Amino acid sequence: MFSAHKTLGAVLSAAALLAPLSATAVAAPGYGSMSSANLLGDQSAAPTASSAAVIGDDYPATWRNIKQDSKLDTWNMYNRECVSWAAYQLNKHGISVRNYGNAKNWDDNAARHGYMVDNVPTPGSIAETDVGTYGHVAVVDSATGDTVEVEDYNWGGDGTYAHHNVNKADFKYIHFYN
Repeated sequence: MFSAHKTLGAVLSAAALLAPLSATAVAAPGYGSMSSANLLGDQSAAPTASSAAVIGDDYPATWRNIKQDSKLDTWNMYNRECVSWAAYQLNKHGISVRNYGNAKNWDDNAARHGYMVDNVPTPGSIAETDVGTYGHVAVVDSATGDTVEVEDYNWGGDGTYAHHNVNKADFKYIHFYN
């Protein structure tokens, strides 16, 4: 039993160690891409008044500075895809989504491993949609009304970082550590 003096980080680290890994197979390159930059929301980068700290493009140069889909990352996902960037962000919190596969499978895999999946975006949660061939995932910075501020890779299918707003109702939200 955890005492009231345990830090949230220690609790989260313990929870991460207990979460089983997925056995989902690796998908083909391009499995995080969206067919259109405007498919699910506007490209505005203006932060809202209630914004959480923006992560920014801290994706490792090892994967960022080479051709998209040319290398598998630590989590068995292709570089410069939304899933690779989201997996990297989760790893910083002690969460492994190794072999979670296509973005559209993340909600199912997370629920199967006991993580909460709902319609409530919170800073740090993963926004997930099944739209398109492969779906898409992004990290939530903040939410105000029907607008959710997110960060991701490959939003426009070009393998680059983006910081923009999306419609809250177009995504499900996976709570790995929040």
